[in-house]
Amino acid sequence: MKGIGLRGQLKIDGREFSVTTGNDPQKNVIRSEVFESGRYLFGNEDSYYIREVEDEDKPTEQYLKEITEKTHKTTVNEIKILFRIFEKIKQLRQYLPHYRLGKVFYTRNFLPEAINNFKRAVELNPDFIRGYQRLGQAYLQNNQPQQALEAFKKAYALHPEYPDLNNAMGVCYTSLNNLQRASKFFKETLKIKENFKEANFNLGVVLFLSTLDENNSDDRVIVPARFLRTYKEICADKKYSSKKWALEFERTDEVLHNGKRPDVVKKVLELQKKILCHEDSGDIMDLFFLQFMYGGQEIDDEGIRYFSEMINEEVEQHQNYADYWNELGIIHLIQCREYFLKALSEFEKSRKNDPKFQAAEKNTQLLQRGKKGFLILLRAILK
Repeated sequence: MKGIGLRGQLKIDGREFSVTTGNDPQKNVIRSEVFESGRYLFGNEDSYYIREVEDEDKPTEQYLKEITEKTHKTTVNEIKILFRIFEKIKQLRQYLPHYRLGKVFYTRNFLPEAINNFKRAVELNPDFIRGYQRLGQAYLQNNQPQQALEAFKKAYALHPEYPDLNNAMGVCYTSLNNLQRASKFFKETLKIKENFKEANFNLGVVLFLSTLDENNSDDRVIVPARFLRTYKEICADKKYSSKKWALEFERTDEVLHNGKRPDVVKKVLELQKKILCHEDSGDIMDLFFLQFMYGGQEIDDEGIRYFSEMINEEVEQHQNYADYWNELGIIHLIQCREYFLKALSEFEKSRKNDPKFQAAEKNTQLLQRGKKGFLILLRAILK
């Protein structure tokens, strides 16, 4: 059976996005991809289960059409909701919603919007280290290394002892071709955290670039053993075990093998930046909270179950993040809210059917007294 493909255009604030969605009935995978002016922004991919059908358990064409249309619509609506939330919170004077929205925009390559929100977050909370870090990453991804350096400098001024910040400063200086300063920060990073693989790799990059003679017309380079050793350590790290990174390392290996000087230098710098800007903390919780608080419509039971499943799938990947468990607790509180309101509705139905039923009367009064306090508590936690 042939796959089904959909294509659509979405215009928001003078910008035009192209959304394409297709499925592969051989692999049971649906993927939506979003482009702007031909530039790939992000993609959503999901597997689907084959229904039991008479034709050797193969999905029917109608079934494939329905689930493909649903995925396509979900991706389009996701973009609409993000820009709607962006407009809604522009004047909000709470840093966390801006930070959350910046993260979601960042992972989807909406870099100008990500920068806007991260800047707003640190304006509202000048001591917010993670805000400066994310802002620096967004600037780097947007090919603005000088602005990235300024953002990281503000975080570094607050906590110069953080190895991540020293490493980020080094990457910025490398991008700006200030290899001496870059080397200083990478060495400082390794003093603070000796087994920092990324910093060791970055130092290898700097030492390699330092050996290149600009006056040498030879188009080929020999990659030093030290660089290759640190590069292999990165490749072997389980943090980079995804299909995306496997493809990235495959492309890098090909460039290194060919040894063409301009290509090698470009690829090494590109890989260094991608490693620094890589984030594995996820943004599912951020997207959920933003939709719940500012999406403009209630998230129904199906929506809450969808987000809960997505979040639970990330337990192994994020179980060492304090933020993960804190926010999973808030998700459960939101689920409690849904059951709380559902229980109140059912008690009221009981009273309607029998106005003299005292148990329902008592329960309704108790829940109505607690309703306001519960919702105030939940809103206070989310803000």
